Amino acid sequence: MFVLSKSIILLTIILQFISTVLLAFLLLGCIDSSSNYSNVYLINYKFNSSSSLYQHLTLNSNSTTTLSDISVKIGYLGVCLSIDNDLKCTTYKTLDSIPSYTLTFLSNQFNLLNIAQIFKDIVHPHLLMSSIILTLLCLLILCYILLPLPGRLVVNKFGLLVSFLNMMLWGLGAMLQVQSCKSATKLLQESSFGLVMSSNGSRAEIMTWVAFSFISVVFLCMVLSNWIDFRTKRVANGGKV
Repeated sequence: MFVLSKSIILLTIILQFISTVLLAFLLLGCIDSSSNYSNVYLINYKFNSSSSLYQHLTLNSNSTTTLSDISVKIGYLGVCLSIDNDLKCTTYKTLDSIPSYTLTFLSNQFNLLNIAQIFKDIVHPHLLMSSIILTLLCLLILCYILLPLPGRLVVNKFGLLVSFLNMMLWGLGAMLQVQSCKSATKLLQESSFGLVMSSNGSRAEIMTWVAFSFISVVFLCMVLSNWIDFRTKRVANGGKV
């Protein structure tokens, strides 16, 4: 029983560490032009050159850039602007560091990055940040349980509670993230009458659900570990709890 419990805890630590890394990269997506960050985005949008309204859209810039060469990727904390394969990424707080490209559509002007700022108010990173904190806390608890330290049984029960809260919290966060991205994508395309094409980031969505799956497995492993401790204690007490 003791060896089995240790093996379960070790497996749980590995899964919890992977979950922490996935959630951290999900949070930091689009804050840097490196492919490790820029390819982790929630929404990617660009202009649809086949739209009948495309001819009424002009870029107020002296460059030779065409609208079809511009795309914007949006993450939890950052934005990436791609122009002629030149990628520039920044956080929302330093959004002014990216050159402003103003568009004119039927005498109305708007900034290309205004859509990203609106999306920031739709998908908040608070649930993700909270889940990362709980994941790190659970990882520390698991490392404590693995070591021959006093109070292991009590800490194991506390770890079960933390893993349950983390599973429920990120389950809610994952559903809200996916639903918000799909709704924003649909709304963006319909409100622009097909002038803007948008798509959800498949890598971010995969990372979201893989992290949730691992967090769920961690909770189940914690349940099994506590059950083994309960059985061991019961046998040691001669069948009495």
